[in-house]
Amino acid sequence: MSGKGLLRTLAVMTGLLLVTACAAADRPSEDEDTGGRLRTGLSDAERALLSEAEQRLITNCMRDKGFQYGLDPDAPRTEAPERRFGLDDVAWARRHGYGLADAARSGDRGGKAAAENSPQTRYLASLPSRRKAEFDRALNGTDRAAIVVPAPGRGQIFTSADGCQADARGRLYGDLRKWTEAKATVVNLAYVTFDDVVAEPRYTRALTDWRACMKTRGLAYPSSSEAISAVAKENRSRTAEDARKHEVTVAVADAECNREAGLARTGARLQREHVRDAARHEFARQTRYYTQAVTTALTRARSLVGSD
Repeated sequence: MSGKGLLRTLAVMTGLLLVTACAAADRPSEDEDTGGRLRTGLSDAERALLSEAEQRLITNCMRDKGFQYGLDPDAPRTEAPERRFGLDDVAWARRHGYGLADAARSGDRGGKAAAENSPQTRYLASLPSRRKAEFDRALNGTDRAAIVVPAPGRGQIFTSADGCQADARGRLYGDLRKWTEAKATVVNLAYVTFDDVVAEPRYTRALTDWRACMKTRGLAYPSSSEAISAVAKENRSRTAEDARKHEVTVAVADAECNREAGLARTGARLQREHVRDAARHEFARQTRYYTQAVTTALTRARSLVGSD
């Protein structure tokens, strides 16, 4: 399986799980280039601050247009460890396995029913068709493809140039076209550098050690993503209890071998190096704007959220 295939597989398997590697909400982003002060990521606390500020701006804008918005509480999330280079959190693996059951539960009818009964959904359902269309235009603008920018390795990104959402982002980050391109670039740096990382001799040596460790446990998988896929397939014919036991057994072995081989640590370290290099050279223009825009946006967000 290719490196990018691994990313896609993990994204599917984790479903709607929140993927985060931060142990504390205010821990600085490991992707931030502290040498040249180029940002390639946000801490959880910064991300939450910017999200709250954006939602407040949207809410105020929609209210001015005669609509209610932002009525739903945050949906509960299950925190899962970062596993771009496999799972090395043994304690989490003992509790959740690979998180397959958690992902399945997040998409069950109960979750859908909760969304259908949310205050925002009920409010929208109460609007006549004409007002629903007006609500959508007020929020999302008149043309959702007004701004088109490249997303490295993934094609193009389309977004609105007007509407409350665009207005909020413009107020926080400045020029919408430049911001959209900068963000689309920076958030994809890990993706576009992934194949180079896993081709590094230091990474392939760690992967060889992981495979050897797994083999001693009777588990011959070429990669963690292959192990996840195999477990998911094998568990279709098992009872729920047996499926969970099997998943936990394989996931714990995977995590222990990953930690022993230093696979995730090596991958993360190499990826930081590759991301920093891409940010400084090939994508320097977009990363500089991202850094400038985020720095300004954080100041604006603190003023907005702290003004209550």
